[in-house]
Amino acid sequence: MGKNYCYLNGKILPVQDAMVSVYDIGLLRGYGIYEGITTYKNKPFRLADHLARFRASAKILDLTVPFSDEEIRGAIESLVSKNGFERTNLRVILTGGNTIAGIEFDADKPTFYILAEEYKSLPSEMYASGASLITHEHQRALPEYKTINYITAVQVQKERKAKGAIEVLYVSNGKVLEAATSNIFIVNDGVVITPKNNVLAGITRKVVIEVAEKKYSVVEREVTTDELFSADEVFLTASYKEIVPIVAIDGKKIAQGKVGDVTQVLMNDFKEYAEKGDW
Repeated sequence: MGKNYCYLNGKILPVQDAMVSVYDIGLLRGYGIYEGITTYKNKPFRLADHLARFRASAKILDLTVPFSDEEIRGAIESLVSKNGFERTNLRVILTGGNTIAGIEFDADKPTFYILAEEYKSLPSEMYASGASLITHEHQRALPEYKTINYITAVQVQKERKAKGAIEVLYVSNGKVLEAATSNIFIVNDGVVITPKNNVLAGITRKVVIEVAEKKYSVVEREVTTDELFSADEVFLTASYKEIVPIVAIDGKKIAQGKVGDVTQVLMNDFKEYAEKGDW
């Protein structure tokens, strides 16, 4: 088994040799942003979209991205090649670097790194027969941006596992938002619907909307919890999961607990689009 390599502040090096200061504001204050990217045929999926979102998140936190998009793409391609995984998941992280007086940072000295991990698919039966969710009352801070604040997501993992759920779905005041690491869609009367406000605009979510619009009506709007539980179909989207059909939420069956026809079509169409590599 070979070494696992990462990219840190301009250099590729073995993960065990990568060091970030204990005074980094990402550690001391949880101040930073994050992007999760997957690959198909060793090519980072919709990288331009990911980097545009990354830069938007950096701007809202006044963080400086220390490399150009071209340099980041080159670093990712080198990292993917160096690790040699059949398929790679990438985590791109940016913090403000070392703290000043414990709570400030120097915008000109950020910490930037990329982790590469071997992609591991969810169990095939989850795609064939569907998975379950549990709900949790929560709305993320700065929901339109991808920060490293996953405190609630981490806290609810014990409950998620105990209940056999694939994800925790955030709801707030009767409104459906997003899952801890995924976006959610419902289908009613052949219309594909996804929450619009106070959620992260996922890249897989964006692609699924593009793919779905070729065959169905797609609407981005407020979704109520009542609609969720009475939906004809429900599915999740995420970079590391693709499209996952949901057949139960909080122990209640969705659409008799069967994977819906629209979901199956979109799963196939998304897979075809992603693996074609023409993006």
